[in-house]
Amino acid sequence: MAFRSFFLVFVILTMPLLAVGEELILPVFALNALLPDGSRLSTEVYLVNPTLDPVQVAIAELLPGRVRRATPCGQFMSQTRVVPPKSAVLWTASGLATDLGCADEVLGALKLHSDGPVRVTGRMVRHADLNGATPIGVLSGGGQPVAAVPIEALPGPTTLMLPALLWHRNPCGTAAFSTLVGFANPGTDPVTVTLYLPEEGRRAIRINGRTVALPHQFVIEPQHWKQIGISPMDRPNEICLEPESFDLEVVIDGPLAVYGSVSDSRSLDARMVVPVDLQQN
Repeated sequence: MAFRSFFLVFVILTMPLLAVGEELILPVFALNALLPDGSRLSTEVYLVNPTLDPVQVAIAELLPGRVRRATPCGQFMSQTRVVPPKSAVLWTASGLATDLGCADEVLGALKLHSDGPVRVTGRMVRHADLNGATPIGVLSGGGQPVAAVPIEALPGPTTLMLPALLWHRNPCGTAAFSTLVGFANPGTDPVTVTLYLPEEGRRAIRINGRTVALPHQFVIEPQHWKQIGISPMDRPNEICLEPESFDLEVVIDGPLAVYGSVSDSRSLDARMVVPVDLQQN
């Protein structure tokens, strides 16, 4: 009887260790996504296992913005990648395309599940249009790193700041910089987002080319992804102004993945902007 009691206690105490795992959200993810200039954007994913045990990582869900499957193949191949101890695995864009049901084009966010500790980083790469085909092997082109975030660590409700974004008011020709802001809601409840620009003199901005008043509010539904382009209102009777840095405040009433992306229109270089939680400082 004493041995049986000891065995039951041992099982109860060790179950959490055996079941350790987490869900992560890669807040922006692309596969062969067509860009306005005719180039494409694809993501490869790097899985790093710092532990002494193998870790399995699986696609839990795609939060789509745009998905195209000309010839769906179903999920006949495993969606799981095994990462050996103290090593890293590259999940190629072509492999991800197959695991997502032979997707031809995807733009959204990717929810992942692991059965142990793992670090996940995506690399979004701008590449040539290969007649609609997803590139094979390691991607080549200008890259932008994107870190996956544990879902349980997502901020909210809170006020976030996306610092040092860039836009170009009253340019002579094409704007030198452009800014995108993205939101991924992997949860089961809608999240209300309110955008503020405390330093903006004019109480309006353009979102996807449309003028909106500030503050601007919208809702991200559960299991949804949304990305918007933000640009400034021009100043009357002024031309050839220099690009400006600005800080965007984002108020959210629930957990949400938020990011900014700033692109140089001439070099096509892009950088990811990580939010700062103002209520933790």
